[in-house]
Amino acid sequence: MLTVYNPLTGNWERLDDLVHPLPVIIRDTRLLTASNAAPFVPTLGQPDETGQTHPKVNHTDIFGNTDDERANIGISVGDTEADIVIPDPWRIRRVIVVCNRSQTHPTDVQIICTLWGRLLASDGTPTEWRLLSNATDGGTASVPMWFSLASSLVGMLGFDQYRITFRRTPNSNPQPQLSLVRVYAEF
Repeated sequence: MLTVYNPLTGNWERLDDLVHPLPVIIRDTRLLTASNAAPFVPTLGQPDETGQTHPKVNHTDIFGNTDDERANIGISVGDTEADIVIPDPWRIRRVIVVCNRSQTHPTDVQIICTLWGRLLASDGTPTEWRLLSNATDGGTASVPMWFSLASSLVGMLGFDQYRITFRRTPNSNPQPQLSLVRVYAEF
């Protein structure tokens, strides 16, 4: 018989105990969107005086748009809309973005995916966007890319709306393109 010490109860318990099973985190992952639109080029990140590029809300989003007022995922209140409306965006713990990187010739360019969040007032007035997470994927070939944009393990992101943007750095010729974007949310 295999037993473990449970600090919550202060007792030694069997691993296969059906009455007092070990606690687990139940996760629900949903496909939120599959964008099969035409390929798009991520926005070029402009370096500052130190040579660093920083994320901006008006970088290219998952649909190839640069309108920084547009939310990709969230609730719709008043005149504020979202591309993908879900009833419980505050419960999201992690966003996973999978897409295909394509190019005509090899080029060493990193793609940075950024997750933004904002709150909405009851009349639909949005707050400013807050940067939540960044993920980077590099390479020189046409490959599938995977970005995990997570909160800490302790909780949910908690915002009403989210925006997912892409930027590339440095500039290159040819420019990499992204297509077949899939966005999953883990609750």
